[in-house]
Amino acid sequence: MKRPTDGLKSSLKCEICEERIAKYKCKLCGRKVCEKDYLKEKRICTICEMSLCEICKKNLSIGKCEKCGRIICEECTAYFDGARRYCKECFISS
Repeated sequence: MKRPTDGLKSSLKCEICEERIAKYKCKLCGRKVCEKDYLKEKRICTICEMSLCEICKKNLSIGKCEKCGRIICEECTAYFDGARRYCKECFISS
């Protein structure tokens, strides 16, 4: 829950920690974040980094592979029937 702050000051705060000044914008989600919550080499915020697909490491994940348990994005999903989702690697090896 965001803490109430006043006017322009709140728009300058990091959207993750809500304490430090936001200096960067995440290329995936658009969050405005501080230096501590931003990965310069990837140009993404720490929240998106935790949610990246464990196969391609470039897209945000949308689910978990039933077989290997890795979080995967839509592009790396090979099979989905509404209940079960398999990554490309596990689907090929089955």
